[in-house]
Amino acid sequence: MNTVPRKPAGRTLLPSMMALALCAAIPAMAQDAPAAAAAEPAATEIKEEVLRFDSAITPEARAVMERMTASLNALQRFSLSAQIYRDEALSYGYKLQHNENATMLVERPSRLKVDVSGDIKNRAYYFDGAQFTIVAKDQNVYARKPVSGNLHDFATRLLDEGVDMPLIDFLYNGAAGDLLDDVRVGKVVGDTVIDGETVTHLAFRQPDVDWQLWVSQGAQALPRKILITTRYEVGDPQYQAVMRWNSQPKIAASDFSYTPAKGFTEIKVHPTPVESGGAK
Repeated sequence: MNTVPRKPAGRTLLPSMMALALCAAIPAMAQDAPAAAAAEPAATEIKEEVLRFDSAITPEARAVMERMTASLNALQRFSLSAQIYRDEALSYGYKLQHNENATMLVERPSRLKVDVSGDIKNRAYYFDGAQFTIVAKDQNVYARKPVSGNLHDFATRLLDEGVDMPLIDFLYNGAAGDLLDDVRVGKVVGDTVIDGETVTHLAFRQPDVDWQLWVSQGAQALPRKILITTRYEVGDPQYQAVMRWNSQPKIAASDFSYTPAKGFTEIKVHPTPVESGGAK
């Protein structure tokens, strides 16, 4: 996932491993040789259990993810609001947390609007199936570029070109059903409640990223929260988004096209060699 990776708080992917190791190690220091030998079968059993857990995604976790993929694909139009928190790792292990509010309006097959306001940037993105527009709201400028295709094609292009649009990669991969492609470990942690709604809490591990996901248990199994950690990076920075969905929003065709406000200047975007018919 291209979403900024961050680390889960609270329960870990292996919640009892450290406790088991400490419980096994401390008494062993005071045991005599026969007692220590008697403890070896228990230690072996623990290691085998951890190895089994470390080698697969549980069927229960896969089932929840499959329900989520089906629910995302069933939505032909929706609005989504998200409260986003991003960690910025600074020198000497310091971290800053940046806040961001994002709203997304989607109408399949080829219309999208995203509005972002936060500590780092204030942007609006419009895609109407033929044109992509980015508006820098605090700099009074905007840029337009011809882009055709459906939302799948559009999201693919955004990701290929490194455009940072909140949650677009997560929703794209979630609808495609390939969020688990690089996952080494996955399990259902349990049930909890977000905004009064019962959700299933899942935890996953990839080579350099840990991530947790909370999915609604209602008729629509939609993601309500995601928490991502970048491991092996100073401070283990985190990315967190809490999402609220509306599957029956009021939508007008004009919602997906940008009409320049007074005082806004257009920045001309030059086509790439491929777009202009040049060298590939």
